[in-house]
Amino acid sequence: MTQEEIRSMLDNVYQGSTWYGKNIKKTIQDIPIGKALLRLDASYNIAELVSHMLAWRNYVIKLLETGQHHKVSDVENFPTIEVLMMDEWMDLIQRLHESQERLMHLLETKSIDLEAKVPEKQYCFREVLVGIIHHDIYHAGQLNLLTKFI
Repeated sequence: MTQEEIRSMLDNVYQGSTWYGKNIKKTIQDIPIGKALLRLDASYNIAELVSHMLAWRNYVIKLLETGQHHKVSDVENFPTIEVLMMDEWMDLIQRLHESQERLMHLLETKSIDLEAKVPEKQYCFREVLVGIIHHDIYHAGQLNLLTKFI
């Protein structure tokens, strides 16, 4: 898979036409704030899942910008969100949109050695980029299920 194919797939998963259901942008837009904090048993709530998605997208952005691995803290990975005002929910959605724009920009303007190993890790940049696509699809499915059942 080429860098352009990865960019195209990431764009499609986020805001294009997908064969498996709603893209991420549509999924997020369809979630009312009233559902963002609800849980099924001990599950993460929707706001926590969106924050988690953003944390790993930011990891990829920083990795592409610096070429260096960095740790995602436990608080960043899965923050506990119990209270959320409408402006905070809208800000979280906006930051997710901005992460998409930043990823698209980096993939359009930066030449990335997809086979190069990520420093301190056993995987390459291609695996990280394909992995964030898989990660987004997985969590979009969770968001859609949670929205349906809560």
